[in-house]
Amino acid sequence: MTRQKEDEINKDGDIRMNNQKEEPKVVNKNDTSGCDEISLEELKNICEEYRNNAEEYQKKSEEYLKNLKSLKAEFENYRKRERQFRDSFIKSSNRDLMLKILPVMDDMDNAILESKKNEVHQSYVEGAELIYRKLLNILEKEGVRQITTLGEKFDPKYHEAMMTISSPDYEDYAIVDELRKGYMLNEEVLRAAQVSVNRWDKNEKER
Repeated sequence: MTRQKEDEINKDGDIRMNNQKEEPKVVNKNDTSGCDEISLEELKNICEEYRNNAEEYQKKSEEYLKNLKSLKAEFENYRKRERQFRDSFIKSSNRDLMLKILPVMDDMDNAILESKKNEVHQSYVEGAELIYRKLLNILEKEGVRQITTLGEKFDPKYHEAMMTISSPDYEDYAIVDELRKGYMLNEEVLRAAQVSVNRWDKNEKER
């Protein structure tokens, strides 16, 4: 074969090759030869691992919720203690202040009584009584009130016996005189009243 003939064949061959069309590849979706195969046992292990993780997360979630509830309860207790402390502090401060005012009330009360006995000018007595009543009204607005004594039966919770008498004119343990006024602060005894008490046992006297 001559050189010219070979060139013609090669030329024709190139032409034929260039004219050939590349066929498209058909992908089989069911072909898993390129994928890693997972055994049933491995799949079970994966599911078991997920289940264990889910249980662990559930336990942690419950633990966090429990801690949150505990913190909330502690905070509520703290707020309650703080309110109680504040109320107790205010009550204690009010009590201390009222106890300092009571001696002034005693002095005014005694001064009014002495003024009446010594027949001091009526205008002075009335002025002192007016001031006394105003102070008493202020105390009442703060929860302070006088403890009743005369005609009451002696009660050690509210009364302090300073003297005793023995008279058939009064019942046993009856309060016959008030030596110093007592006061309540709301439902608490601020200062017990000092009183004179009758001790008379009718049955014993008749023996």
